[in-house]
Amino acid sequence: MRVNSKVYLAFLCSTHTLIHVFTYTPFALLPILMSKFNLSAFQAGLLVSIPRFLQLFLSIPSGLLADRLNAGKLISISLILEGMAGLIIFLYPSIASLFVGFSLIAISSTLYHPPALSAAVGVLPEDFRSRGLGLHGACGTLGVALGPISLGFVLTWFDWKFTYAFWLIPIFLIAFLIMLLNFKFEVHEERMSQKSVSEPLKSIFTLTFISLLLFISIRTAASSSISTFMTTYLTIGKGISPSIASVIFGLSPLIGLIGSLIGGFLGDKLGWRKAFTVIFIFILITLTILLLAPSSILVVIFYLTYGILNTMTMPISSSLVAKIIPSGARGTAYSTYFIPISISGILMPIITSLFVDLFGIWIIFPMSIALYICTLILVQIIKI
Repeated sequence: MRVNSKVYLAFLCSTHTLIHVFTYTPFALLPILMSKFNLSAFQAGLLVSIPRFLQLFLSIPSGLLADRLNAGKLISISLILEGMAGLIIFLYPSIASLFVGFSLIAISSTLYHPPALSAAVGVLPEDFRSRGLGLHGACGTLGVALGPISLGFVLTWFDWKFTYAFWLIPIFLIAFLIMLLNFKFEVHEERMSQKSVSEPLKSIFTLTFISLLLFISIRTAASSSISTFMTTYLTIGKGISPSIASVIFGLSPLIGLIGSLIGGFLGDKLGWRKAFTVIFIFILITLTILLLAPSSILVVIFYLTYGILNTMTMPISSSLVAKIIPSGARGTAYSTYFIPISISGILMPIITSLFVDLFGIWIIFPMSIALYICTLILVQIIKI
């Protein structure tokens, strides 16, 4: 890799970490918010799901912007929005401010990913693409982990809202640094600024890409069944304190850093189909053990194992978009790629919460197993 490529990738990795520090924090907060505001599982599910509707509506526009505007500015704006969300939640901790804050976090994530992924693909040599995206994904996973882990430590000494205050300085600092240094990330092999809005849309909506979106939607639904109520399962089902449960919840994606790097390597060496098949078989074995595990220690061990395996799928999925979409339309493609993720993120907490209220918290595991089986079958069928 060239020196410039390494510098750009390093900056992109740092921003990916910061954009995700609030991603899983709402899920880690659920048992605390349910207790503090007297919410049912269904009401708590709505609180974290409804703001994600914004991701659905903004996905395509954010991709079109990514194909036409400076990636550095879009990344900086997304970080500023995230910082504003944290500031609102910290200063005004109420259901209303949580709703506004979670909505801004959803918007910032939607705005960030198309330009960031397009920039990452553009600066990476083709023979290093899956591994480079694995590194970029690993840094996002680090951010996902740091939010709940920081919450766990904050709860030891302070109120939960200080978790959001803790991250404000680094978020705003990197955002303004990108603007100050005027990072342009001029990476596209083919510029789209002079083309009509319909051209990138026409180039991505193929049967192959739609098949990939179907696969992504079911895979995300499977993982959402676990992630939404895992801290609640640890506290209610296994009697673990909220602070410890939050740290365990954060450790899963942190350990998953290894998985992101391994997943990129497997994708390059085995090919996407064989890599996915191996990963999903081990995920199914792990979730079955989680369902049947009698002790808290076994639950923690196999939940962390599941975190590694689940993260292994991410760089392979991202590299498939780059494989089947022309370079000039990748911003639009990556934004479209996140639509099924958004839909699953909206619907699955609500659907899962209804099942939890009806059957109990243990139901999250059979739901996820059934969806992962569907995903494994799809991997054998779709052609890319």
